Amino acid sequence: MKTWKKTATRVFAPLLAAALLASCSSGDGNAANETGGQATATQAPAAKLPVRYLLPGNAPQDLDTVVAAINEKLAADGLNLEYEPIYIPWDVWDQKTNLMMSTGEEFELIAIMHDVKGPNVLAGNGGIIPIDELLEEYGAELKASMPEWIWDSAKINGEITYIPNFWLDTAFNDGMVTLRKDLLEKNGLEAPKSPEDLLAVAETLQANWPQDNKNVYIKLLAEPATFLHTTYDSYPFSVIDNLIYVDQEGTVKSWLETEEFKKDVEYMNEAYTRGLILKDVLTTPTEVLNQEELAGRYLYRPGDVGIDDRIRETFPGAEVNIYFLGDQPKFRSYAIRNSNGVSATSPHPEAGVQFLNWVFSNQGNFDLVQSGVEGVNWTNTGENTRDFLSLTDAGGPTYELANWLLGHVEMNRYPTSSDPGRMERRTTIADDAVNSVTIGFNFDPTNVASAYANSVAELQTSVFPLMYGVISYESGFAGALRNMKAAGLDTVVEEYARQFAEWRSSQ
Repeated sequence: MKTWKKTATRVFAPLLAAALLASCSSGDGNAANETGGQATATQAPAAKLPVRYLLPGNAPQDLDTVVAAINEKLAADGLNLEYEPIYIPWDVWDQKTNLMMSTGEEFELIAIMHDVKGPNVLAGNGGIIPIDELLEEYGAELKASMPEWIWDSAKINGEITYIPNFWLDTAFNDGMVTLRKDLLEKNGLEAPKSPEDLLAVAETLQANWPQDNKNVYIKLLAEPATFLHTTYDSYPFSVIDNLIYVDQEGTVKSWLETEEFKKDVEYMNEAYTRGLILKDVLTTPTEVLNQEELAGRYLYRPGDVGIDDRIRETFPGAEVNIYFLGDQPKFRSYAIRNSNGVSATSPHPEAGVQFLNWVFSNQGNFDLVQSGVEGVNWTNTGENTRDFLSLTDAGGPTYELANWLLGHVEMNRYPTSSDPGRMERRTTIADDAVNSVTIGFNFDPTNVASAYANSVAELQTSVFPLMYGVISYESGFAGALRNMKAAGLDTVVEEYARQFAEWRSSQ
């Protein structure tokens, strides 16, 4: 159900007071102008405020053309802003953005990937600023574009500290797996209803994979197996950073020491033993694993993913669908994982909020920023759909700002050929979903920064081999837990529990 009415109404506060420059008389009484006529007051145009927006990756091919169109539309709409996106390659993103913030280099907005460096860290370091007053004065439509619980999730110490990127409703992103529906039907398989069913389905799909190369495996993610959690009696519960378990009663404890984590590991080890997980999964480069997914070569994948025309060229008639193993209500274990922050180095932080307010004020502005120039870069094929007109030699669009960087669940556009079911899930806010009790709480690891960083780093060495099934629970858990505790796990869990309890008591 659509909960937000897209509107073309704009409410903008004045940007700058106009500077009044008057000609001055000289000390001898002679007018300063050449003709000796009377000096007149003239109004100089106010300087445009830059909106320097740090984005990860490489600049799209048509960036300059689209930026010019965006700035032309900003001017036509009466905003004295100059949009200046700054793309920073992924391999130097962290280093470069850290340097810019530490040296005070000016910019207005920064894309925040919570799994790379979250807003708590940036706020704790003084890199981004609270924005309640800016939203009140300059962001009326931006604020109205998202539900209140989403904004609550963006609060740190009671203040809204970043702009959530509500590009999908996470109620449709956890607790399920994506499977090839056409292959289930071709092999006479029923939809899996239990972890055991899912393993059996994966074995059959692997044995009968419709290519000579049958070295195809389960696609794994570096996160808890939420598709299994819907079958556990303790569901729903949330797992934070692969470290902390929080149930709906507010109980906080170490995730690694729960019975649920043990069940996850036992399932994964069984899958690994059956040859359903790549033997070298821990050492195979991530880009290689991702390419297999992009080619449509996976037995199943956690979450809700789609397929594109390139996959359909390889697998004619390919269809995917999502499957839940447990009969449970929709659950949001988290609100968002991407956002945008207003930089503490900006001399005019209001410019960033004004720009985003303009972006989300109507579909036309949103489309221009996300998809480029209509009729040049893309064509409108209906509500929430588009097809790109201008493609690179590699077959990608010559301009696109990914929706996970700047998007909205009800405004995003997807290819016309997208699966209708997935389109509905990607463009809908679930009114009947249960929110985790952690939504609205943001853990600040500053007090335990060393223990937190060490624990996150130790996960890859000691815990991922268990999560990916490479090592059995019996042979690997004791050593992994010992290493995690040495890294500071208990300290992190205790600090999280303290802050969470204080936050709950303040609500």
